[in-house]
Amino acid sequence: MASGLIGYASSFSVRAGGQIGLKLSSASAQSCELTLQRVRGADWTKAGAVPRLETCAHPASGPYPCRHRPIPAGSYGLAPAPPGLANCRVLSLGAWVYPTAKPPRHAAILSLEGTGEGTGEGTAESRGAPLVLGLDDRGHPALRFGERLCAVLESPLPRAAWSILVCTLEGGTVTLSALLPGAREVTASGRLDAVPEIEQVRMAAVSRAGRITDFFDGRLESPALAQIGGTHLSRALQAGRAGLLRLGPDRLADWNFAKGIDSQRIHDDGPARCDGRLVNRPARAVTGAFWDGRHFDWPSAPDHYAAVHFHSDDLDDCDWPDDITLQIPPDWPPGLYAARVENTDGADLIPFAVRAAAVGVPPRLAVLLPTFTYLSYGNARNAMRGPDFGVRSYPDEETLAAHPALGRSQYDLHDDRSPSLFSSPRRPLLTMRFGIRPWGLPVDAALLGFLEHLDTPYDILTDGDLHGEGIAALQNYACVLTGNHPEYYSAEMLDALEAFTHRGGRLMYLGGNGFYWRISACPETGTIEVRRAEDGTRAWIAAPGEGYHAMDGRYGGLWRRLGRPPNRLVDVGFAAQGDFDVSGHYLLRDGVRESAAAFVLDGVEGPAFGTHGWLGGGAAGQEIDRADPALGTSSDTIVLASSTGHTPAMMRTIEEMLSTVPPFADPKVRADVTLRALPAGGAVFSVGSMTWIAALDHDEWDNDIARITDNVLRRFLDPAPLTLKGADD
Repeated sequence: MASGLIGYASSFSVRAGGQIGLKLSSASAQSCELTLQRVRGADWTKAGAVPRLETCAHPASGPYPCRHRPIPAGSYGLAPAPPGLANCRVLSLGAWVYPTAKPPRHAAILSLEGTGEGTGEGTAESRGAPLVLGLDDRGHPALRFGERLCAVLESPLPRAAWSILVCTLEGGTVTLSALLPGAREVTASGRLDAVPEIEQVRMAAVSRAGRITDFFDGRLESPALAQIGGTHLSRALQAGRAGLLRLGPDRLADWNFAKGIDSQRIHDDGPARCDGRLVNRPARAVTGAFWDGRHFDWPSAPDHYAAVHFHSDDLDDCDWPDDITLQIPPDWPPGLYAARVENTDGADLIPFAVRAAAVGVPPRLAVLLPTFTYLSYGNARNAMRGPDFGVRSYPDEETLAAHPALGRSQYDLHDDRSPSLFSSPRRPLLTMRFGIRPWGLPVDAALLGFLEHLDTPYDILTDGDLHGEGIAALQNYACVLTGNHPEYYSAEMLDALEAFTHRGGRLMYLGGNGFYWRISACPETGTIEVRRAEDGTRAWIAAPGEGYHAMDGRYGGLWRRLGRPPNRLVDVGFAAQGDFDVSGHYLLRDGVRESAAAFVLDGVEGPAFGTHGWLGGGAAGQEIDRADPALGTSSDTIVLASSTGHTPAMMRTIEEMLSTVPPFADPKVRADVTLRALPAGGAVFSVGSMTWIAALDHDEWDNDIARITDNVLRRFLDPAPLTLKGADD
């Protein structure tokens, strides 16, 4: 049954001794109970992954107040109106418009609003109802004042094409006109006795009775207000920035979306400087009405990218207040924790990481949770999270299905079929739970269970910590372990891990398809951006001209295509994916037991290992990585083992295929286990598989995968120099 109580933490991580907030929404109940628990691992059962939880002492269990909170999906722009609009003898408002909704829907494009809207007695005019230039449910441009239709065009605006839409108010007459593709102009007229007092301009939505509604799906460029006739404003918009500048003092407001593309501000080039803001992060760095295909990077030609793409399902910030503020005791051990909130509406288990306190000596080992991967997959549909492994129903997926407004993952398309470029942590991420298909957090919790079994102290970091702090986040550790799928990485994160290993740190990459997509991250909100440009195994492809990130103006896509293939960092890189139900195992390479790397195999017998695991029955599967000198694998790297036992459905990754080919016995479809020592004492161990971690707990940790991992971990924590003899692949 879906839970009616959901929430999220104010941050993915907090230091011991610090504070973290819990933001909740409950369908009907006004209070909830709280239990704080430390995650000591995860077990695979017939019902899926079940966390091992240890209850923590805290001051009080509650009850704590909570209430129903809205999910404010939908993006728009908001700016103050220039003064004196009601006194203009003639007032025109207009913009370039590019609708994308299919089928067409009722939507606001420009809404002129007064703060008195929705209050008082009398007519709509006396209540300050909004004046809305928008589309009716057929896609026809229309002007409404409150609920009254003032004018409507007989022709719709074409979908996925640029048109100019202008409305003029003069002497009680409304003139509505649209310049459609092919230079076809359509007009209509109506009546409006007076322009109301206007205090703000809303773009791509309207506020009615305190509720934001009628969201526009599509792109807008150069929304403007001018005290001239509509024909003059239309011609100015056709001429672009130069045409608007030529309006001189008649230009009242002119929001230039070519400025501040890397921010959520919108700049007014008009005399009143009515700068505003974007809400819920609509897409910027998208091609506009004047993009001609000659420029592909917006920083070099921002006027070609003077558009904003709004979506009715954008969600960057639920903006819920903290219902509970947790003061984390300074003596809490580092690890993954969960706040369980529960009432008559249901229950939610909200995870967060507790890092070692800022004072004192931290553990020498750190687990780096791939929270940017969790975020990128956040609230993705079931098909993007692997097979169900025979489990009929996962409870948290029912809750996710009951809250479709909680925002898109970066594997989804918006309702208008445009790609979802952003993913925000400021919302309940119901895929970042345990009652889901085993993808992400449930698997990585098994790694924590392994460390708890070994009784090995560890600290915990998140991708956000690494991105924000760089090498400083790693400088106190001898060894760092990754999770099973660290797919999304920023340049800052790669720089930090490279510096860590080259300065003597030791890295254990215990996953597959890692360090694959380049992301940017917003320092204020933690939202991440991805542009799936040019190549790669991907759910969607960035539109032509839209491969550069809005957040930092740098080119997006695969790190491999950007000159930093994963092999340079961890010796292996994405090789294949396909059969997520069946995993393979490993065979030792010849001569490994006689090499300096033989310590890895202490206690492991026979040529094969990893023939078990709760993700497909093997330790090598789902998405796998191989060594390849052509992609940066060092000549000093020792390949210890390679996988076998894959089905024909496991096929080489798209970026390596120059043409379509039928399935064949492909020697490059394999996972490699590698080991490399670096000159300053650093080292890298990689397993090249997303299912390795899920094989650790087999037979109560008494198995070859656990033994190999333990052997490497103990040696990596040993400060003695690690000397290896290189071997050719």
